[in-house]
Amino acid sequence: AVPAAAPEMPPAAPAEVEKVAATSGTLADVSTESVLQERKVIYDANMNLVVEDTEQTASEIESLAAEVGGYIANMNAYQGGEEAVIYDITMRVPAERFDEVRARLREMAIQVTNEGLNTNDVTDEYYDLDARLRTLRATEEELVALLKETRERGGSVEDIMAIYRQLSEIQAQIESLQGRLNRLEKLVALSTIQIHLQPDILTQPISSRWRPLETLHNSVQTLVRALQGLVNVFIYIIVVVVPVLLVLFIPVALVLLLVRWAVRRRRRTAKAE
Repeated sequence: AVPAAAPEMPPAAPAEVEKVAATSGTLADVSTESVLQERKVIYDANMNLVVEDTEQTASEIESLAAEVGGYIANMNAYQGGEEAVIYDITMRVPAERFDEVRARLREMAIQVTNEGLNTNDVTDEYYDLDARLRTLRATEEELVALLKETRERGGSVEDIMAIYRQLSEIQAQIESLQGRLNRLEKLVALSTIQIHLQPDILTQPISSRWRPLETLHNSVQTLVRALQGLVNVFIYIIVVVVPVLLVLFIPVALVLLLVRWAVRRRRRTAKAE
């Protein structure tokens, strides 16, 4: 419960809140050079591997991920031909074993058709977040102590609520920055390898499948579609083209009839004279 306000106590808490916020900000001025002991780099790689057996290689990749302390984040398999199965795999592995895993993946392949590497140095962002977090946590501790002291000495409700609002804002900022820092730590700790597995064409069996009924079915479908197209064109001509031609022809025909009538009339007049 919030203690009742003591009229004889001066409303000193808001000023103290401002003092805490002002003095704690100086902690951020501490140079980060002393803590920059290691770079924080996010590694991403992509590899296109031609293998003898995609299903067996996919199973071996799963085992490799578990062996090095990583995991398979995503795996999709789809038909790439009559019998071939193609895999797209997303693999997360510890950063310290990133090069080792890539080397072992190359050993699984008959051929590496494409390989790419991307790096993202987040060192500055990481240590900036860390410094801001330490500053905010120091501010949080001071505000908690101030809130306790204000309650113990019977401060006013306004004083207590002013401290509490400031404390809530600081805690919300801490949660947000901590979430971003945790995400960076996870991305730095576990590197990502995108793997595309495709079978070697020379290892695939020659297909001798012949299905004449399927060919007949496809041919009939093609014939039906062609006839449908012809009927659609005929309907279009009857419904659209013919009426348009009639509309254009009628005025022309009337003009020709009038010209013909005028010419005949002139001839009759000339003969009469």
